[in-house]
Amino acid sequence: MNKSRLTQPLLFSFALLLSTFSLNAQDVKKGKDLILKERLNDAKAFFKQQLAADPKNAAVYQFYIGEVYYAQEKYDSAKIQYKESMMLDEKQALSYAGLGKIVIGANPVEGQQNFEKALSLAGKKNAEVSNVIAGYYIKTGDKKNADAAIALLQTALKNEPKNFYSNILAGDAYLVKGDGSFAASYFNAAANVEPNNPLTFWRKGNLYVNARNYDVAINTYKEGLALDPEFGPLYKEIGEIYYRSKQYKKAIENYQLYLQKIDNNDDAQFRYASFLYLTQDYKTALTIFDQLEQKKYPNPILYRLKAFCLYETGEYDKGLEYENKFFATTDPKNILAADYEYLAKFYIKKEIDSLAFKNIQFAVLRDSSKAILWNDLGAFYLAKSNYTNAISAYNRKLAVIKADDNDYLNMGKAYYFSKKYQQADSVFTYLTDSRPKAYIGFLYRGRSNALLDPDYKTGQAKPFYDKVVELCAIDEVKYKDPLVESYQYLASYYLYKKDKVNANIYWNKILKLDPTNKRAQDGLKLK
Repeated sequence: MNKSRLTQPLLFSFALLLSTFSLNAQDVKKGKDLILKERLNDAKAFFKQQLAADPKNAAVYQFYIGEVYYAQEKYDSAKIQYKESMMLDEKQALSYAGLGKIVIGANPVEGQQNFEKALSLAGKKNAEVSNVIAGYYIKTGDKKNADAAIALLQTALKNEPKNFYSNILAGDAYLVKGDGSFAASYFNAAANVEPNNPLTFWRKGNLYVNARNYDVAINTYKEGLALDPEFGPLYKEIGEIYYRSKQYKKAIENYQLYLQKIDNNDDAQFRYASFLYLTQDYKTALTIFDQLEQKKYPNPILYRLKAFCLYETGEYDKGLEYENKFFATTDPKNILAADYEYLAKFYIKKEIDSLAFKNIQFAVLRDSSKAILWNDLGAFYLAKSNYTNAISAYNRKLAVIKADDNDYLNMGKAYYFSKKYQQADSVFTYLTDSRPKAYIGFLYRGRSNALLDPDYKTGQAKPFYDKVVELCAIDEVKYKDPLVESYQYLASYYLYKKDKVNANIYWNKILKLDPTNKRAQDGLKLK
């Protein structure tokens, strides 16, 4: 199960009804709806406005301002608001529940004491308080805490069976336990209470996601949006599904809609930039990552993705710096094969082959498919005329992943340029068998065999050059170079066989394509 679905700040602490308070419940619901839609700044402004307009209920509004700060993960500010609520009304049960959420991590005993005090003050009409406490338990994602949440919510629902949010939270708790059937029953109960609330479609959509029925999940989320097109988190959920299915363009489209509907949120911006990276819009992604870094965004994965984007935009020095920042700041268990992959790529670009070699090894240990990186190192060695190391790199790749045509071509070249012509010919044979209509394999087989038979005694290169001519003669302009090379071999072959007539035919073919070719001109002069 995806725990991120249970840690949305808007889903737990704010799911309350206010039947026990002498204030306009609809006004409070308006503020809570803003929180549900992740418009937290608007929610804060709304509750402050209510605080000024209705001072006799200031303790309740102060609590909700604290809840907004809690949702923003500004826990010190939230704690101040909860305590101010208590000062305004020492019997305000919700504020003790809020304070309990803040302190329980550092002091579990004090946290539980605050929860118990909140429940005691609330009495039997405790659905609102139970929802806050249960929401905290659910957010932890712990199954034992989910059991505690269910016990609280079932007690609350005995007294208020039509409490919409208690039913939603009970469904969430069963999702933590992995019980989709019970979760569905509570979500359906919530839907019977408020059939047009988009939150029920959100929850039902999540059930379908957990069951990997993504098409139905998307349709369910869209049903919720039909009721309220401003319900931003539903666009996010749709975007996440498209992300999983690697439909990145659609993911970005829905994430853009999500960002348009909510407050400017660093986490959402980070996720959006991550999508941009996946769609290869590296420059736009970098702009967002730069902005987040300036704001001291705390997630070290920012360094990873920024390094990846910098590599793809050719900023290798800066990219290596950020890749090293990521390794220095992240928990080792969070390091992926892709991190070693990019580190190896950076070192190849920096021509530090020993460190590239080391990091490819690390990448392959974590993900055997990364053996494709040996090709990159092999290409580096090939370009540096280090053919022995190139052959070694290609062989390491082939030991893990089945060779493709490019592997045969590059491996063959490495053998060819290291003057191991017999091995080169053997490798190029795989290429000519695999791609019989491509001239390149036959050209290299011709070259290899010509060097194995420099005196034209066996003429073993001739069949391959004949094949090059057959494949390339269809377009003499496009294939001028391989044709000239092939004609030169064939002219020389016939010359050494003392067949001047056929030799001259090929010398003339060369001059037709390259009128200034000195070798052909000299060949025709031979008697």
